[in-house]
Amino acid sequence: MSIKNVMPWVLILAVFALVSVSAQEPMSLATATAMARVTKKVAPDYPAAARQLNVSGQQEISVTVGVSGDVEEAKVLKGNAMFSANSLSAVRQWKFTPLAKDGAPTKFTTVVVINYQK
Repeated sequence: MSIKNVMPWVLILAVFALVSVSAQEPMSLATATAMARVTKKVAPDYPAAARQLNVSGQQEISVTVGVSGDVEEAKVLKGNAMFSANSLSAVRQWKFTPLAKDGAPTKFTTVVVINYQK
């Protein structure tokens, strides 16, 4: 078999490999493990309304981190809605050390906890 006959099959296999890697579900990392991978952490601003009302609390944010280490998705799981916008805005700016599984870059999900205390 000549190289001309093999090359189309190699390209087809490479495309299937890329599709299967991108279609995989992100790995789930424990909060402590993910926090050890943070390279840039932006603190949220304390909302003015919460400060005036003397409200404190905690937010739990589900975060999906892409293969480059950037936050691709963030959504509030628990916590006072007064803190949601500021929490999401801050967490979306975070950066993580990229994760590899079996030598290939992979996405991961985790839960980030943000405390709002006066």
